[in-house]
Amino acid sequence: MVVINLDPYPSPRPRFTRQGRPYMPKEYTAWKKKFLKEWLTYGLDKFDAGVALKVELIFFIKPPLAISKVKKNKQALEDETIIVVKKPDLDNLEKSVLDSINGHAYEDDNQISELSSKKRYSLNPRVEIEIREDI
Repeated sequence: MVVINLDPYPSPRPRFTRQGRPYMPKEYTAWKKKFLKEWLTYGLDKFDAGVALKVELIFFIKPPLAISKVKKNKQALEDETIIVVKKPDLDNLEKSVLDSINGHAYEDDNQISELSSKKRYSLNPRVEIEIREDI
């Protein structure tokens, strides 16, 4: 399991220039570069093209003050058991991570045959990712 100590960041919709060319916001591209840099520090080998992959993702998101200030939530936040049922959308979080490591962890994200993910509140925001061959 790889732990990336960055706040999870959802993939936004592309923006368009006046000429109609699409681009992604600077904050998003900067986050993807940071994520990839952290990923590369693990020195993991890239999966070969054509290998089916199983990916498990856990997004630990900083809780809003309304949750973190409540005393009865203290233990649940430490145990990281409070489920996030608000934005950001899980599919956008998945996309940002998978796009960040595309071409580095695997040849192309079309190799992913199974994907599971969840999001939880935590006082220690991060992304945990595990990639293995899907047999």
